[in-house]
Amino acid sequence: MRYPAAVPPGDPNAAAPLSAWMGALVITLIAGLATWTIAIEAGAPPAVPFVEFNQARIKALRDLSRTADAVTVVMLGSSALKYATGQEAAFAEAVSSKIKRPVHVLRIASNWGTFTDYVPLAPDLALLKPDLVVLQQELIATDRPRLRSFLLWIEGTRQKLGIASPLDSSESDEAYVQFEYPCWKRGFGRDIDDHMRERDEWVALRPHGPAAIAARAFVEKLLAAGVRVALLEIPLRPDYDQVAQRLRDSAISRREADALGNRVLHWDPGALDSALYCDVTHVTPAGQEVFSNWLESRIAEALAQSGT
Repeated sequence: MRYPAAVPPGDPNAAAPLSAWMGALVITLIAGLATWTIAIEAGAPPAVPFVEFNQARIKALRDLSRTADAVTVVMLGSSALKYATGQEAAFAEAVSSKIKRPVHVLRIASNWGTFTDYVPLAPDLALLKPDLVVLQQELIATDRPRLRSFLLWIEGTRQKLGIASPLDSSESDEAYVQFEYPCWKRGFGRDIDDHMRERDEWVALRPHGPAAIAARAFVEKLLAAGVRVALLEIPLRPDYDQVAQRLRDSAISRREADALGNRVLHWDPGALDSALYCDVTHVTPAGQEVFSNWLESRIAEALAQSGT
């Protein structure tokens, strides 16, 4: 015994006093609140497999032996961008035929996309020294909802600790996200209510959230480096667009885009016919042909005007 005791030692099996339990509860609550705050302020962590897969694609393009007159175009957006544009090689060939120069196109899409997943890719994209970056406009005003950010932060921590996580995915999974069109195979889509419910779980209009702020900072850095930037609107199926306009303040994204003024290009093709959609946000192959042809022309015009 370390000190002579005047009283008998306590029972080691005795229950902890209520104050100890209350103290532990307070500590737990403080830790939980701190975690919540970190997750909200820092934003949802990027999906590591997505980042690693697309970093490899960026490096492959950077290492490609490009001729001095070659042009590089980068397109970033949600799955709606993927469906609306032809595969990279075909898209590049179409633009090349218009400007009579070699063109390289890198399109990166993220399901339920916000700029969260693109943040770690920004330095790699800058090293590409692209001539034009096309950014889906909603990325500059959206973020993960706060609860989703918190849950993703927890899952990201599990991944770092080597614990199995639902966020784990293989290279083939990531290739599927970038290059496959499952909506075309299903032949049907969710109704508007189901789509809105799931979208609200993953995407929120948060222009002051960390992802939206990072997207606008990315645009500013590109502009400072002399890179042309186009903000692209991708039209929704008309009936869904009416609901989205009523339930979601889409004016927020337009306001953030307008703040960039004429320093960026603002591209909006207008509404597409309902028959050109396989669900409320993704176009059919016929819809892709219409939109992709329009976007190829806009890109060719922008490259010609810049003297690139």
